[in-house]
Amino acid sequence: MVVQVFADEHWNAYHDIRRVVLFEARGLIGYDANHPDDRREGHFPLLLLLENTPVGAARLDLMSRQTACVRTVAIRAECQGKGYGRMLMAGLEKFASQHRVKRLLVNAARDAVGFYEALGWSVVEAGGENPVLTKELRTGS
Repeated sequence: MVVQVFADEHWNAYHDIRRVVLFEARGLIGYDANHPDDRREGHFPLLLLLENTPVGAARLDLMSRQTACVRTVAIRAECQGKGYGRMLMAGLEKFASQHRVKRLLVNAARDAVGFYEALGWSVVEAGGENPVLTKELRTGS
């Protein structure tokens, strides 16, 4: 189940997952658990919980009335390759649709482009360090 981060224990898990997967595993330093973007209005930190155990994290940033950007998608290393990324993205898309988002964007790591394409995303800018992909959502309205 994908939940919005509110409780302290969820904030801790959210930051732990992102720090380990997106920074430490890539040899990067400087993760900021107090970055203001995580608590900015219109930004929604999300956790994928399996039997109340956090296994994935992402953030959805509303950019306009109908467009949002997906940020910092991460699944714990020991949980990767088991379909949890798909579960996280399905929950994120449902959450986005509930906020009347019709179009998602993501600046993906190069090694994640295939993952997004398998979920129906399309590359709109292939150049640069992080290709930009988009996906149109059905909002039910």
